[in-house]
Formats: sequence, structure tokens, C-alpha cells
Amino acid sequence: MADLIKQPAVSSPAAFMQRALDLAAATQKSGRGNAYGAVIVRSDRIIGEGANAIYAHHDPTAHGEVEAIKDACRRIGDNDLSGAVIYTSGGAPCPMCATACYWANLDRIYYAHRADDITDGGVPEYGKC
Repeated sequence: MADLIKQPAVSSPAAFMQRALDLAAATQKSGRGNAYGAVIVRSDRIIGEGANAIYAHHDPTAHGEVEAIKDACRRIGDNDLSGAVIYTSGGAPCPMCATACYWANLDRIYYAHRADDITDGGVPEYGKC
């Protein structure tokens, strides 16, 4: 059974983005990976989260977005994340991560360097690779 995900006190875009930023800071501090974190949100609840783990997993594909997608899919028991969105730290997702968002059927991508300045990256598209 997967660990429960601690939900923010108030469900808001800023709170979800802050969780992604916190995951990014923690993974960088731990040395597990670079400073990128992400959360998957459906119906105002975090259903998956992940942080960059390229060093810990010896896996160049272990980006925060991909780890969050994997976590959400495991938790809900389905590879279809329709109705969910992703909040990810940093700039726009790389082509690999944007394509993973597309194949997971996420509705939208949001990204930011700060929780109070979120960019709506729109609907994930295939073909950015």
C-alpha cells in the first residue's frame, strides 16, 4: 500500500505549486537529483508526487514529472490520468516530460519558479520530441 499523500491545508494552485517547489528543494538538498519536483492533482487533491531522482536511481529519465506520473498511476491503479493536471517546478517541461504528460492524458501543465507566478503551459501535446 502506498503512503498517504499529505494534502495542503487549502487546495489552491499556489499550494499545489508550493508542494512541487518543496519536493524540488528536498531532492536537491538530499543529492538524489536536480531541483525539480511535480505533483499530479485531480479534484483538488494531490494523487501523485515526484522529484528528480536521476542520481539516486541511476536513471536519466527519472525527472520529477515522470516520477509524479508513475506515482499517480500506481496509486490510482490506472495509466489514464484524464481529469488531472500537473504542477511542476522550474520552466516548461522538457520534451520527454511534456510527451509523458500527453501519454498520461493529463489535462494541463502548470509550471513556475515561484508559487505566486504560475504559468499555464496548456494542454500537453505530442510531437515536442
